[in-house]
Amino acid sequence: MSGRGELPERLRAVAAGLRPVRPLPPPARRALDVALWGVVALLAAPLLFGVRRDAELLGVVLTFGAALLEVTAGVLLVALALREAVPGSGIGRGRAAGALAAGAAVQAAVALLTWMGAPAHAGGGGGHSGAACAGMQGALGLPALAIALFLVLRALPVRPPWAGALAGLGAGLIADGAWHTVCPMCGLEHLLVWHLGVTAVMTGAGWLLGVAWQRREERRMMAGMRRSP
Repeated sequence: MSGRGELPERLRAVAAGLRPVRPLPPPARRALDVALWGVVALLAAPLLFGVRRDAELLGVVLTFGAALLEVTAGVLLVALALREAVPGSGIGRGRAAGALAAGAAVQAAVALLTWMGAPAHAGGGGGHSGAACAGMQGALGLPALAIALFLVLRALPVRPPWAGALAGLGAGLIADGAWHTVCPMCGLEHLLVWHLGVTAVMTGAGWLLGVAWQRREERRMMAGMRRSP
């Protein structure tokens, strides 16, 4: 018989494996890591590749204001993704779906305004230009996606697929915002197919990685239960 106040053997084994951990900062503060990359990309893209040739015709507000709007929306989506890891603070599937729709609407609206405000002689973007744009936008988005997913999965999200999709869409918006200052193609087909397409791929990648991570954690949990006496 165990004396009064002693823990059972199983609980002692669990207690022996416990270690103090440092609590994670709030989601908004962790999202600043992604915001930092967004600022770097927003400044570096025009410096490295030059400002789009029709920036004077489109107007500073339309070009750089729209880019800043997309980057800001992307960071907010990443912050929402990080909230999924806070018990009782998750936004739920319905709100997550609404946030995804709102993020896609922001990029579609920027594309529409860019097309409407473009001069008649602006390029429409052929297949080669579209592929080049997609590659460059993807290169700008991959670091944001990697940082966002690392932060999301490190925090053990409640709904990994939804958190991953929000992080992926956020990274896509950040990349499109930065590349918006450079890409001279104003055709609506180019903007919706190639630019929005890259963002859709990143959103899908975030969702699939969330699913894969969730299944791995479920397998680990089941394996741990089978090993328990």
